[in-house]
Amino acid sequence: MKRVALILAGGAGTRLRPLSSDENPKQFLRIFDGRSLLQKTYERAKRLTRSIYVSTNEQYAAKCEEQVGKVNILTEPARRNNAPAIALSCSEIEAREGDVVIAVLPSDHFIGDEEAFATAIDRACAFAESSDYLVTIAIQPTEPHTGYGYLELDGEIVAGVIRLERFLEKPSRDRAETFLRAGNYAWNAGIFIWRASVFRRELQRVAPQIASVTRENYEQMPSISIDYALMEKAANVAAVRGDFGWSDVGTFEALERVLLGERASRPQ
Repeated sequence: MKRVALILAGGAGTRLRPLSSDENPKQFLRIFDGRSLLQKTYERAKRLTRSIYVSTNEQYAAKCEEQVGKVNILTEPARRNNAPAIALSCSEIEAREGDVVIAVLPSDHFIGDEEAFATAIDRACAFAESSDYLVTIAIQPTEPHTGYGYLELDGEIVAGVIRLERFLEKPSRDRAETFLRAGNYAWNAGIFIWRASVFRRELQRVAPQIASVTRENYEQMPSISIDYALMEKAANVAAVRGDFGWSDVGTFEALERVLLGERASRPQ
């Protein structure tokens, strides 16, 4: 089955102000050895497929084209968080491509181990191809971080694929430490993989208003994340563990760690 990458590049990067701005949010900053997080995400997606779509706010369409070329750019008519953006994009991809497997990849995250990332995404895609599950990537936590949402994991469905019990909001420090000790909790990175038809049917079932999104009614959509709108209510959700040096580069401290790690890994 054909695989498609959908890169989400419409965020405003508010947590890295003033380095990030409305005009030039963090996914476009060329501070990673002269490249941006969007460019690094695009190069990563090319390992998965040659069919790549970029969803972005109309304000950033030209900037996306400048950085990754004349790819399939799908513009969001307004800012409505990522559920309407993903729903509209997946609908347009299904109309063009048919019932493909779609990997939804945020453009503003850093991945340290590209090989391990590719392995995890390939496993998730293979499972999504052969099942009616929505699949997410469960990031192996390295500390009791209170700035991330968490995933509670259950038993294996098949080798390397775990049933997802529930999504959890950003925890207190004590609760995050409990999660880390338990071993069956992971960070929620907002990376999703599904067949277009499975996504469409499940969205129609649990979030019919979002499922009805079009370019014409986009501004009437609620501003809601895909976690709240769909993933927390969906019947069949699975996870593939990912341990590949992930960061959402959401703070200056995280950005410094990423940049120091990149410098240390370059050949001398």
